[in-house]
Amino acid sequence: MPADRPSNRTPDLAASDSRAHHAADGTGPAALIKTFAATTAVLFAALLVLMHATDGGQSFTTETLRRQQISRQAELIPAFDVTLGNGQRSTLKAVLAPGGKVWLVDFVYIRCQTLCLSLGSVYQQLQAQIEARGLQGKVGLLSISFDPANDSPAALADYAKRMGMNPQVWQIATLTRWQDRRRLLDAFGIMVLPAPLDEFEHNAALHLVTSGAMLSRIMDYADYEAALNMAASMANTMTVAVPVAPPVAGRGPSAGIP
Repeated sequence: MPADRPSNRTPDLAASDSRAHHAADGTGPAALIKTFAATTAVLFAALLVLMHATDGGQSFTTETLRRQQISRQAELIPAFDVTLGNGQRSTLKAVLAPGGKVWLVDFVYIRCQTLCLSLGSVYQQLQAQIEARGLQGKVGLLSISFDPANDSPAALADYAKRMGMNPQVWQIATLTRWQDRRRLLDAFGIMVLPAPLDEFEHNAALHLVTSGAMLSRIMDYADYEAALNMAASMANTMTVAVPVAPPVAGRGPSAGIP
């Protein structure tokens, strides 16, 4: 058999052909560098979006993010129409306004047999403390049902009776228009998901709201005593003393009264 003939192609020519082949099919070093640079740019852009959406990476849930936002800057709650347990229709702003109170607001639905029961127990203890400390004129409790389709005024009234609500301290209401539910929940940072047996899964917190409908703080419901103390402190801070004009020299204190 004839011996294999050595190739006449030099190593430099072979290497050149190999580089040309990789350049043609996009697998050469230059193409790989471009791909790496493009991928890095996409990942960096995604990271920026994530950092912005999670407040610099500090929060990865809607509730946590909302708490951080409100702790830095109180926000005005949008206008909502509500229906009270006595069937009276009003607005959320009107419910919050009387007396210049600070309100502890939570969200429930009447059929709930889990988290809402815990919230109800917390509110019963808060009501007892408010009454014992004489804070009725400074701090109020408001439970809002996010299930207006099922929580009628009669259902609200029955719930109020079962919970032993003192209407001077603790009120309950639901949305008049179910179409407002998403907007209301977003304003407070509440997540509600459908659950089996026609129920809901939802998070829970205590929302400190002023009589001017400013959402000022969001606290864990397990820290209800701290939340009550903060609400009372806020109410004291909001109380503005009426200045008394000094008496005119040589005249009695009532001299300026017509």
